[in-house]
Amino acid sequence: LRAVTCVAGNTDVAGVVRNTLTVLERAGAPDVPVARGAERPLIEGVRTARHVHGADGMGDLGLPAPTRAPADVDAVTLLRREILAAPRPVTLIPTAPLTNIALLLRTHPEVTGNIERIVFMGGAVATGNATPV
Repeated sequence: LRAVTCVAGNTDVAGVVRNTLTVLERAGAPDVPVARGAERPLIEGVRTARHVHGADGMGDLGLPAPTRAPADVDAVTLLRREILAAPRPVTLIPTAPLTNIALLLRTHPEVTGNIERIVFMGGAVATGNATPV
């Protein structure tokens, strides 16, 4: 895992950043860089899923706040840097809206030669990708 970029989705982008930092710390991966990305989709307005995932985007688990800050660069900059620095083509695994990747490919098409594939979660039918905690 080279990096994680965040985008508004189940909650606002600030909440997604906080949750990502918290989960990485809990998973024993506190050194993975996390960058803040798009605050809204490119075309439509923001639609969160607080009715499914709680006010914090993680089922209101009440986990402690992360102890570190996100990267000092935005998501597109971090993606570009990591993709171009990788010794071999990378696989991108987005689990949220594809806005950061769209912005990356639109503004830095030179990265495409070092992306082997993009494997993404394509959505859900009915109530969404939620299970009881």
